[in-house]
Amino acid sequence: MALFDTEEADFADLAIRARDDDAGIRRVAMLELAETVSPEAADLLLAGLRDADEQVRAAAARALEEHPGAYLAAALIAALDDASPAVRQAAAETLEARREIEAAPLLIARAASATGFARAATLRALRELAAPDAAPVAIAALGDESAAVRREAVGVLGWLRDETALPALMRTARDDQAEVRRATMAALVFIRPASPAAAALIEGLSDREWQVREEAAATLGRAALPEAIPALIAAMEDAAWQVRLKAAGALGRLGARAALPALIGALESEVSNLRKAAAAALGDIADPAAYAALLITARDPDPEVRKTALWAASKCQS
Repeated sequence: MALFDTEEADFADLAIRARDDDAGIRRVAMLELAETVSPEAADLLLAGLRDADEQVRAAAARALEEHPGAYLAAALIAALDDASPAVRQAAAETLEARREIEAAPLLIARAASATGFARAATLRALRELAAPDAAPVAIAALGDESAAVRREAVGVLGWLRDETALPALMRTARDDQAEVRRATMAALVFIRPASPAAAALIEGLSDREWQVREEAAATLGRAALPEAIPALIAAMEDAAWQVRLKAAGALGRLGARAALPALIGALESEVSNLRKAAAAALGDIADPAAYAALLITARDPDPEVRKTALWAASKCQS
C-alpha cells in the first residue's frame, strides 16, 4: 500500500472515531487531529466545537492552535461564550497562541462588543498582533469595570507603543487594582526621556505593592530615563529585594555613577541574586571607584556572583 493510501486510511479511521458514540473516544480523536493540518481535519474540529460533551469541545478548541484560517478564529471567538468555563479557557488560550494577524479585524470587533471574559480574551489575543486599529478599542476598554479587561487593554497599548495612549495609561497607573497598575508600568516602556508619563513610572516606585514597584524599576531601566536616577537610588533601600534587584539593573543601564554607594552596599546583601545584579550594574557603570569592592566580592561564596564580580572589576580597572 502506498504511503498516501496509508495516510488516507489513518485519517478515515480518525474521522470515524471523531463521530463515535463514546465521548471519550471523540475527545482523543480531537487531540489527534491537532497533528493533522488540513481542511478536512479542520472541519472535524469545527464539528467538535459543537459537540454535546464539554471535554470534547475543549479538546477541539485546543487542537485548532496549528490550523490557520480566519474562519476558524471566528469559531474560536464564538466559543468564548460557551457555557463551559473549560471550553472558554481553551478557546482563549488557542486564540492567543495562534497569533494570526488575519484574525485581527474579527478580534477587534469582538473586543468592542464583548463583556467580561470574552472581552479580556480577545484583547489578550490582540496584544502581540500589534494591530494599529486595536488602539481605539483598547483605550475604550481601559474604562471597563473588570480589572482583567483593563489589564489586557493596557497590554495591547504597550505592544502598540502608541503615544496617543499615554494620557489614558497615566490614569491606569493609579488604578485601584494592583494587576492593572503593574501592567501599566510594563506598558510604559516606550516613553521618552522628559515625557510627562515618566512621572507615572517614577511614582510607581512608591506603590504600596512591591510587584508594581518592581515592574516600575525594570521599565525605568529599559526606557533609559535619566530623570529617574534619584528615585532608583532611593529604591535601593526598598523593603523588597526584588525591587532593589531591578533598580540595580536600571541604574547600571543608565550608567548612574551617583548610584555607586548604593550599589556597593548591595554587594553585601544576603540575597545572592541581588549581589550579582549589583556587581553587574557596577560593571556597566565601569567606575574605578568600585574596583576594590568588586575584588572583595570576587571571593563571594556564590560562583555566579564571583564570576560577575570578576568581570565587573575588569571593566572598572583604571
